[in-house]
Amino acid sequence: MRHFALLALALVPAAAAAQPPAAAAAEAPIVAEAREFMKRYGDDLWQGNRTAIAERYDRTGAWHVGPGRAELETWDKIALRYRRRWAPPASFEWRNLAYEPLGPDSVLVVGGFLWWPQKKAEQAPLEYSYTGLLVRRDGQLRIRLENEAAAIPPSRR
Repeated sequence: MRHFALLALALVPAAAAAQPPAAAAAEAPIVAEAREFMKRYGDDLWQGNRTAIAERYDRTGAWHVGPGRAELETWDKIALRYRRRWAPPASFEWRNLAYEPLGPDSVLVVGGFLWWPQKKAEQAPLEYSYTGLLVRRDGQLRIRLENEAAAIPPSRR
């Protein structure tokens, strides 16, 4: 029993040190900025604003990662895709986004989204996981990396 008490006393300082100080627990400024960025990004997607969506990407290019692929695409290629091939959803909704600041000028965004290819009443949404890396470029957050992966429907698991 004495050994247990000594072990417990030894662990108390370590546990206390593992707790973030009150100041660190406050949300980093970049997180509030990223929340607003993602809200507006979702609005742009839902409204089909192709130009605004393309403008959200880093001008030096962005990594697009998905099942079996990872490609650093130029901004020109990204903008062209949104102008020519991309089709907006009937509705769009971010789900459970979490934000991890990586420094004063970058933030990791993880979570998911629902994408309705047709009107909500006509079809169930497609569900995706989402990972994004936002970096500050010329004073604005831009997408440097995105990973979108479709959820596997229960019937196919």
